[in-house]
Amino acid sequence: MAELDIFVVLYRRDPEAAETLVTLSRIDFAALGIDVEVHIWDNGRAIPTPPNPHFLPFRWRYLASPENEPLSKVYNVLVNESTRQHVIIFDQDSSVDAAFFEKLADSLGKAELGADVFVPVIRHDGHLISPGRLRWIKGQALRSVTTNAMLPTDFTAMMSGMCISRSLLSQLAPQPFDERLRFYGVDTRFCRDLGRHGARAYLHGAVLGHDSALRSTIDPRAALQRQIWLWQSWLRVFDRNLFEALAIRCYVLWKALSVSIGARARGNFFDVLAEVFR
Repeated sequence: MAELDIFVVLYRRDPEAAETLVTLSRIDFAALGIDVEVHIWDNGRAIPTPPNPHFLPFRWRYLASPENEPLSKVYNVLVNESTRQHVIIFDQDSSVDAAFFEKLADSLGKAELGADVFVPVIRHDGHLISPGRLRWIKGQALRSVTTNAMLPTDFTAMMSGMCISRSLLSQLAPQPFDERLRFYGVDTRFCRDLGRHGARAYLHGAVLGHDSALRSTIDPRAALQRQIWLWQSWLRVFDRNLFEALAIRCYVLWKALSVSIGARARGNFFDVLAEVFR
């Protein structure tokens, strides 16, 4: 029987209103041969609001934080709180079904794969957004992928839906996730660290629909703020050597300039730089 600790991170949303928990509540995990416990972290919640006792038909734990804690820190705490053979991470807006876990469980049962991480295909508005590849300091979107196959060592993937073995997490202990990163870049840094430890990732056949704030935010000021957070994360993701650190800073300078000139400029160049490097 597959054993899964499922992490779901909420942000100021009642558990009964979170798409991920709603869709998880409809799945008969026992019928799938999966032993699960759901670990719910409620971020930015001044007054804890645990799920209704009859809402989730499986074991669950609930933790709330009045502060909006960095995702890296949340993941590390939940890893230390969990005990099962694999953990899988979701945000609050993922729509999952029994087919997703059937395909995941099938992959977990194939010991001959020698995989440490199991990754789904993620689409936003029908477009493939995960997995991708890193070309040095720049990510490359893929037009198509081959499922039920090992991923290259330079892959990158979104954290939502990613399943990680306990043995790998123990190898990366005490902090598998880089706590210098708050929200953006946690997944990219984790994928880069996998390659350094010789870990192997497998792309299974499940498809996950997912929202993307970077792609769907319409307000120009809000979109720019998200881009600044992303650029800030790059300074921590790409810091393995001096040449890499210099290169990513030059790339960030170019990105800041690109949003500061022309008729559609969204910010002042020096203000943007001050925010990125503060």
